[in-house]
Amino acid sequence: MNLYILENKIKNLLKKNLDKKTYIQISNKLKFFIVKDEELGDYSTNLIFLLDKYAPNKKNEILEKIKKILKNEFDRFEIVNNYLNFYISNYALLKTFRDFAKKGPNFFKKNYGRNQKVNIDYVSANPTGPLTLGNARGAVLGDALANVLKLCGFKVTKEYYVNDRGGQIEKLGKTALAYLNQIPWEDDLYKGQYIKEIAFKFKKAERFKNNPEKFGKKIADYILRFFIKPTLKKFKTFHDIYLFESQLYKGDLKNKVLNILKKHHLLEQKEGALFLLLTKLGEHKDEVLIKQNGEATYFLSDIIHYFYKFLIKKTKIDILIVASDHLDHTRRLKSALKIFKIKEYQFQPIVYQFLHIKKRSEILRMSKRRGVFITLDELMQEIHPDIIRFFFLQKSPEVIIEFNLELAKQQSEDNPYWYVQYSYARLKNILKKSKIKDFKKFDPQKIFVEIEKSKEFLSLIKSIYKFQDLIYIVHKDKKVHLLTEFLIETAKKIHSVYEKEKILPSPPKVAFIYHLSNFISFILSLINISAVEKM
Repeated sequence: MNLYILENKIKNLLKKNLDKKTYIQISNKLKFFIVKDEELGDYSTNLIFLLDKYAPNKKNEILEKIKKILKNEFDRFEIVNNYLNFYISNYALLKTFRDFAKKGPNFFKKNYGRNQKVNIDYVSANPTGPLTLGNARGAVLGDALANVLKLCGFKVTKEYYVNDRGGQIEKLGKTALAYLNQIPWEDDLYKGQYIKEIAFKFKKAERFKNNPEKFGKKIADYILRFFIKPTLKKFKTFHDIYLFESQLYKGDLKNKVLNILKKHHLLEQKEGALFLLLTKLGEHKDEVLIKQNGEATYFLSDIIHYFYKFLIKKTKIDILIVASDHLDHTRRLKSALKIFKIKEYQFQPIVYQFLHIKKRSEILRMSKRRGVFITLDELMQEIHPDIIRFFFLQKSPEVIIEFNLELAKQQSEDNPYWYVQYSYARLKNILKKSKIKDFKKFDPQKIFVEIEKSKEFLSLIKSIYKFQDLIYIVHKDKKVHLLTEFLIETAKKIHSVYEKEKILPSPPKVAFIYHLSNFISFILSLINISAVEKM
């Protein structure tokens, strides 16, 4: 059982024992929690508050029925400050450990997704320069979420959407031409030595003087091929598809979308441009779809993009991971997509805050356009990609990250990445010293009988038990930062066991350590981090 099943079991019991009105009142406000302090229980619910308020005459009866249907899973039920607390039984822990020992990581596979098609659009940096640290934050969020959703039974596609047309590509072309002295320099062009170096790789650039967008497309293709893709590979981020914005304009998609908008009376010509009347949908202003010069805007491209994904590719859910400067854009886009009967839950933007580098007491703020930024490649020359990944996943997306460069470089227990890796290395060291070759021959039940005498060992089995809850929460709320939080908490337990318990020469205890090491390496793999066996 996990938190999800516990919640459903109690809701079903309430439904059978309460009238419809009372059940709705309670179920709408019913909450379940994982208790951090295991001395106070493992799970908790506010059910007692709600029963006292809406069905006091039914409280004792319902409590007795809860205890009866959950007696195998929980051996203690306590009411503390009107919260009902549940304590996991040793029988449930034995069952969990036995199943995990038999199945390994497959134990955590769930079917929440029922093979629904989910597309995750992430990184998708404009091909105007190397990847920055902000792009890297999107990469670690997308990679971890994709891994968890696959584990939860979703059919996941990882997409990189390439903006390879329009104003920014024209500006990129102009920048390169200006560096080659083919056209005059303009103040708003891109800064950065990399563009100058790339421009000089193209001979006969003068033929693009009158078509800077075409030259910009060539520069963008070069940046994607030789800057962005190699960096992503080194960072262990791999996309299933690269979808180019220019491809969306090759067929009849644009006209199809515009015709639908026209039928809904949402298009209007104003000041020589074509507008989408978003004010009719509750937004504060209308949106330009086609400029005065006839060029389609990025907003129109995005509408076509999602029309293609939802109505042609039949994607069930699309998760767009973007930086906070896209917050307003994603909100307006969500309004526009309702025109095509795309439901609220189908388009799920995750907006993350920017990232700052903290070097001693100085905070470095970056801008690609001004040419002031640290590339992901430059950071990976100083710090291993796995350490960057761990640090970038420690905060929820809405929190600004101040990446402490000095701390990230330290190989000490103060560095949370090494604190976790050190716990794993300690487990591997025990296994090496034991000289046991075949751990599969040990009966999980006999292992459990040996270790259930220890509160520390039981707490580690609870971690395996509750990781099922974490998978459910991460997939439901998209809170992938909870994975690093969980790793740090589990590492604390491992260090405690290592220092307090005599493990060698007991074969059953060593066999448990073997399964525990597999558990830690599996969680690390979910965030694309390799486990370090030796420190």
